[in-house]
This record gives sequence, structure tokens and C-alpha cells, in this order.
Amino acid sequence: MSETDDWLAALLGQPAADVADLEPVTSQEAARRLALLGVPDVDHTDVLATLPSPKRTPELWEALQRCHQVLYAEDPIPSRKVDWPNAPEELGVAGRYFYVHLYLLALPTLLTLHRRLRIPFDVTTRTVRDLGAKVAGYRKYYDRGGFDRQGWLVRHFRGTLHRLGRLQFDRAVLTIDEYHAEPDTGPKDGTPVLEVHIPGDGPMTPEACDESFRRARPFFRAHFPDEQYEYGTCRSWLLDPQLSEFLKEDSNIVQFQRRWTPFGPTPDCDSDVCEFVFHLPPGTGDLAVLPQDTTLQRAIVSHLQTGGHWRQGCGWLALP
Repeated sequence: MSETDDWLAALLGQPAADVADLEPVTSQEAARRLALLGVPDVDHTDVLATLPSPKRTPELWEALQRCHQVLYAEDPIPSRKVDWPNAPEELGVAGRYFYVHLYLLALPTLLTLHRRLRIPFDVTTRTVRDLGAKVAGYRKYYDRGGFDRQGWLVRHFRGTLHRLGRLQFDRAVLTIDEYHAEPDTGPKDGTPVLEVHIPGDGPMTPEACDESFRRARPFFRAHFPDEQYEYGTCRSWLLDPQLSEFLKEDSNIVQFQRRWTPFGPTPDCDSDVCEFVFHLPPGTGDLAVLPQDTTLQRAIVSHLQTGGHWRQGCGWLALP
């Protein structure tokens, strides 16, 4: 069996579910969806040229159908874990955009879900445009078109994650199994929480973050009335307390850190930091040639050059 055969077997081996089939789309409609998803114009031609169809590429189409079933299978608070490996290199451009095709074709299912939940359309668009941001990031990392964050976008398309202003909020439950700890105060094991994520598309000013936090509880109370969220959690290199040794007290990052009460382990995350700050693929990068144009860039490089490591911090806060 070829690598493609193995990859297809893995996707088709996922459990089937009673979910409406995907529908083929015209190039015009596909282009409209790409624009809504924020996919950069430079990627449109290749995405459209390699879009699978039931007749032309039946095996790829069936794999998309099965992934769509997994994406929208019944689940009270949908799991964010999927086993969707990257397509093998032998599939070329079609493989690199396979999961863009999935989310493009799945968009009507998400829009129907959001309409049922009465999610404002501006929230929907801000949320799903993260796909385009990740496609743009792939090109920065690898100097070619593609997408490899299929597991991350599950949250957006299952309706657990929503972007409210500057921040993203993901419906979740704090568990000791996942967090490897429980705060001394605040949320306990089994408590519903909103996991906070910070998109990398602009400054995280205190004012912008304040506005996002103020919106969170009213939004989820209105659209998910059976779920109660009193706490937020965050796991990010931005919560590494070492950053306060390099940055000014009034910097956006240090002010963001002060919102959180730390808890739990702090694993190394050097690759995550270099990926976010320098747009490098995980596990790559020569420290000697990395740009040091900003205070943050200089801090990251100097700490690594002296043998230090950056760590993923974890914290909780009470939502306003």
C-alpha cells in the first residue's frame, strides 16, 4: 500500500455518523466561501483547482464525507480531538489543501448551527476567519501554499470556540486529567470553563482584552443557556512569568499576565514561542539569524542563547 492508501484508510476508518452529506459546490460559490473564511487571494486558484468532487476524485470525496461526519457527530460538549493526519507529500497541492476543502464544504453546516443558536453573523465571520490566518501562516512557514492546523479548527467548526473582539473563548471543562492540576481556589475538577486563546493578529491592549472579557459571560449565557461559565482559563507561553523579567511592567503582555492566578505545571514550549513570534515551523530556526527588531524578539532570543527555556504558563480568572 502507498502512503496515500494508508492515509485514506485512516480517514475512512473513522466511525460513521448520521450527518447530512456534503454537497458539491460551483467554483463561484467556493470562491465566495474562501473569502468569508479569510483565505488569502494567493491561495484561491490552487484551492479551487484541487477541490475534490464525487465523480472526479471519489476516494478523496469519501474521505471528506467521513471527516464531516466526525466533525458533526452528536456530542453534548463536542470533543476537540480528532485523528486527522496530514496528507502525504505524494498528493501534492491537493493534499496540502485537503482540510481547507473540508472546512470550505462544511461551512453551510456551521452556518446552520450558528443560525439555530442565534450567533450574530459578525461573530461567526470573526471566528471562521482564523482558517485564513492559519493558511497565511503556513505560507510564511514553508514558502508554499497549504494548511496543517486541521485539529485546531475543529473547535471553530463544532461551535465550541467563538471570537469575541480581541480574544477567542472555547467552551470546555477543567479536568485534572487534561490540566494535570486543580487550582487551590476558583474552578475545580469538572467545572465548566471558557478557555481563552489569543489570536496573533494585533496588539492585545488592556482595553481590547477588557472588552472581550466583558462580552464573554453575556454571550454564552444568551446562546448556550444550559451552560454556566464563571471562570476562564488560559494555557500559553504568554503566561510565562519569565517574560516579566524582560518586558516593561506596562507592556501589554505583562498586564495580560496579571489577570491570571497561576496553577499547574509549566512545560517547555520553545517551539511554540518561535512559531508565534518569528513565524517559524516547529523545531526550526537558527538563533543567530533570527530578527531582533522588537523588545519581545530580543528577549526570546537572548534567553534561548543563554540556555534558558520558555514555558507554557497556566492560569485562571473569574469572568466579569
